Order: sequence, then C-alpha cells, then structure tokens
Amino acid sequence: SFNRMSSQVQTTQQSQRDFVANVSHDLKTPLTAIRGWSQAMLDGMVSEPAEQQRAATIINTEAERMQRLVNQLLDLARIESGQLQLANEPIDLAELLGQVHHNLLMRAEEKALYFDLDMEPVPTIWGDHDRLMQVFTNLADNAIKHTPAGGRVQLQLRATPDGDLLAAVRDNGSGIESTELSRIFERFYQVDKARSRPQGAGRSAGLGLAIVRELVEAHGGTITARSRPGAGSEFEVRLPSLRSG
Repeated sequence: SFNRMSSQVQTTQQSQRDFVANVSHDLKTPLTAIRGWSQAMLDGMVSEPAEQQRAATIINTEAERMQRLVNQLLDLARIESGQLQLANEPIDLAELLGQVHHNLLMRAEEKALYFDLDMEPVPTIWGDHDRLMQVFTNLADNAIKHTPAGGRVQLQLRATPDGDLLAAVRDNGSGIESTELSRIFERFYQVDKARSRPQGAGRSAGLGLAIVRELVEAHGGTITARSRPGAGSEFEVRLPSLRSG
C-alpha cells in the first residue's frame, strides 16, 4: 500500500540521516584526539620520552581508526556505483583463515579469549585474496570485540558434498537481538544493541557488515547470521569452489 511504501521511504531516509551523523561522529572523535595530543606536543607540554611515546602511539592509533573508516566509505562508494573490481586468483582458504587467526591472536589473548581453528582440507577457490581477508578479518574482529574474557571465538572451515566451502566465525559473546538480526547487513543500518560496539565505545557508522555481505556476494557466495542474546553468534559464509576464467 501507499502508506507502507511511504513508511519504508521515511525509515530509509532516517537511517541515512543516522548514518551521516554516525560517520561524522566517527571521524570527529579520533580527529579531536589527534589535534589535542599534537597541540600538546607543539606547546611543549609533553616533554618526557615516555609521554612522547604515549602521545605518538595515541595519534597513530587514532589516525589508523580514521583510515579504516575512510577505506570503508570508499568501498561503499565503489559498491554503490558498481565499480568494485575483484581480482580472480586461486586461493587456499585454509591458509587465508590461518593468517586471519595469526593476525588477531594477540588481541584475543589480551582479552583472555580462547581463539581456535577447526579446519578440514578443502578445494581451492577463485577470488580476491585481499577482499576475502577483509571479510574474515572483519567477522573475527567483531567476534573478539563482543566476547567477554574467558569466552571462545572459533574459525571453522569445511567443504560441502557439492563442493562449496563453508567458513564460519563463532563466538559465545553478547549475541544479537532477533529484531536486529534481520537488518544487520543493511546499508546505513546501525545496530543499537550490545553487539554493535565494544563496551564503552560510542556509536559507529556500522559499515562493516554491509560491506562484508557485498564482498561475499560479489564472490558468488552468501552469508548467514545466527544468534541468541547472551548465547553468542555465528556468521557463516558459503563460497563456490570453482570460479575461474
């Protein structure tokens, strides 16, 4: 009906306004820290070597945070305009997931998490190595963020009887409300529950999962999310093993 369509349009417009506000906040927060610490250094207020090291570390961390958001915005722009181009190369997905595990292991250990791999031998797939690294790094990083100390995060890989590959990221963290679960892959949608951000952090633009879904689908795959609040989440990516030419 017209009323339903009008309501959907209004909801989308509100989501876009929230998105712009969240992006502005996400850029302003690290920029404020960078300006504050750099000004303190220029004013001679940070003179001790240890203090200078701390200031430089904060500036670098916040600059990296801004760079990640800018990269996400560029990815979204490429996706929206149909200009996202993928490499087509043979990929050992077990090796790729092992690399993701290696890269994030220290972060997991800092939170006293069990972070393990459960992988079977699988066929080679064809796709863009860097983009699939982006997909699984994002999913594993989210799982680590939202799993409390002593919890478990697992990367699992197996092949289906028809030759597709199933790669799953599981955790026993905070989980996602069912009302949120159906919308977490939408562009512009900000998850408001505990899953949306680490404790103590502000709201974020929530671009990561929307881009993850686009990248998975660009590889001919699908992504499914399952979750129960307080019982953890599972994100399962299904990819075809034969995609060459």
